[in-house]
Amino acid sequence: MALDPIKHTLTNLLTGYGYNLYEGKNRARADDLLVREKAAEMLSDGQNALRDLRSSFQKRFIPPLTRENPTPPADRMAQLRDIGALGQRLEDLGTRIRSMPVPTQDRVWERFRSEKATLLELLQQDYNLISPCKELRDAILALTPSDWSDATSGTLQSLADRIEHAIRDRADFLRVPGW
Repeated sequence: MALDPIKHTLTNLLTGYGYNLYEGKNRARADDLLVREKAAEMLSDGQNALRDLRSSFQKRFIPPLTRENPTPPADRMAQLRDIGALGQRLEDLGTRIRSMPVPTQDRVWERFRSEKATLLELLQQDYNLISPCKELRDAILALTPSDWSDATSGTLQSLADRIEHAIRDRADFLRVPGW
């Protein structure tokens, strides 16, 4: 009989405010957050590498301005802008990934979908973000200033497009049909 009050207190502590750490749907909710954070972290790593690449590219290919050469080479400046634009795009994608919504824990969602099944499918959607984020980060980390070209930029932009597509697929999944 002495265990009943202890068990009751422990149950109240673990399920206080309706949250049970050991319940499958709450683990799925936490895993969703972890996967999205990892994807955004990979984009942040890529962005930092692009910042370093941009600095190295500028030092190597854009000479200091002189009286004889008052303007930098236009093609190199365009490449420098491309590197900066890709870095900005990665920052925007990382922000969007971190701020993705998760269905609220309420009974309205339960009427339309099973919360646990929805969260597990949502987790699968988030895993689809990991692959292109990792590919993009690894491709950027492997670059040197002399590797940068329009073809390289196009390849990296297509990887960023895959991330954009995964973000849209996840948003479409969360949309309630008919609303």
